[in-house]
Amino acid sequence: METLFYKQVSEYTDPSIHRSCIDELPNDIGLLCEFVQNLLVHAYWLDKYDFQIEDSAKFTEMQTRYAKDILDLAFVKSHNSLNKNKKSQNRVVSICRDFSLILCTVLRTKGIPARTRCGFATYLTQDHFEDHWVCEYWNDSESRWVMVDAQLDDVHLKTLNIDFNPLDVPSSRFIYAGEAWGLCRSGDVSPEKFGILNLTGLPFIKGNLIRDLFSLNKIELLGWDTGWGILQEYMSPIQNNTEMELLDKLATVSKMSDSPKAKHAVETQQEIKFPANWCLSEAPSITDLYAQYT
Repeated sequence: METLFYKQVSEYTDPSIHRSCIDELPNDIGLLCEFVQNLLVHAYWLDKYDFQIEDSAKFTEMQTRYAKDILDLAFVKSHNSLNKNKKSQNRVVSICRDFSLILCTVLRTKGIPARTRCGFATYLTQDHFEDHWVCEYWNDSESRWVMVDAQLDDVHLKTLNIDFNPLDVPSSRFIYAGEAWGLCRSGDVSPEKFGILNLTGLPFIKGNLIRDLFSLNKIELLGWDTGWGILQEYMSPIQNNTEMELLDKLATVSKMSDSPKAKHAVETQQEIKFPANWCLSEAPSITDLYAQYT
């Protein structure tokens, strides 16, 4: 039943009019990652691709929430094609979440169970657990979830000296947000080693933990979606022991990839569920985030 749940597209991974194009793609995971990489360019790596763009345009593209809109934009920017080779200037400016989202979209459209995961990578910054997203798909022949980092193209592999297969990322190289929370709560790792740029610590991990729970429930949030429950701000401090105990329990759900419990928490836990009549358009944008924290 779990794999069946992840086989169906979500509101966020529905390819809409691009389904037929995806249907024509091969099922080879490496080739599917190349398809994704041909559509997107990472916002923080633009200089590596000789790509220049105004901040306003960059932030607009980074704010694209739904896979269908990302695919629409990629289609237009590359002169009405998704498949032909594209220069970086014809790709959509994105973040790690989007690489994972589009790969997840492709896999689900092909009937392959897939899900995005929010957590931390050990391979992007030396001696640091950096904010990151990956995609997992169910390998039926091996009866396991396989973790894929679709962002790691040849430029990334060479620059970062990646020493593992990005099509099967070891669990020691990317850790779910819930595992990161547990490592810090046990005192094994300092919370300040988790985050991005100067944004680190338990408040940061807390945000990723909640986003990972939503991802397990096929609600693929943007990396800066906030404004409800205990996640009022991007860096929302833990308010009291009651909240800390709740986050401890939720961290176990994330760490264990417990889909039923994640679904129950997102739908019923008042501290993290969406309020009535609240929609994600009310969340701050990436432009707001930069204005507040830089």
